Amino acid sequence: MLDDRGKTAVYLLYALTRIRSIARNAGYTREQLLAHAKDSPIVLEHEAELKLAKVLLRFPEVIEEIAETLQPHTLCNYLYDISTVFTYFYDKCYCIEKSRETGEVVKVHMNRLLLCEASAQVMEKCFELLGIKTVSRM
Repeated sequence: MLDDRGKTAVYLLYALTRIRSIARNAGYTREQLLAHAKDSPIVLEHEAELKLAKVLLRFPEVIEEIAETLQPHTLCNYLYDISTVFTYFYDKCYCIEKSRETGEVVKVHMNRLLLCEASAQVMEKCFELLGIKTVSRM
């Protein structure tokens, strides 16, 4: 049995699939999000948004550290950091709001959806560097 908790590939892949499902549930494709990101900056207001953005901005530093130390496990730790901070962000900040009666999406917080997309892109690049294939659903 594969463990889906903690610092395991299954947990990290599950975190990525959860992130990708948010945009899917909101009815946005990756291409639509990228087009929107080109037209407007991401505004960060909640402290959880800022915390996640700061973790994502560490990506170049992490890659540089790996190149200098030749310790690729650092990338695994970074993926875990993204996953845990994203969970905190997701618990504190609604990305989409649905009607309780119909279950239909009534509001999309585009800045937060773009932050989800940025998280997914960084995670996908990490998995690619580690040679781990991602999945769209789990």
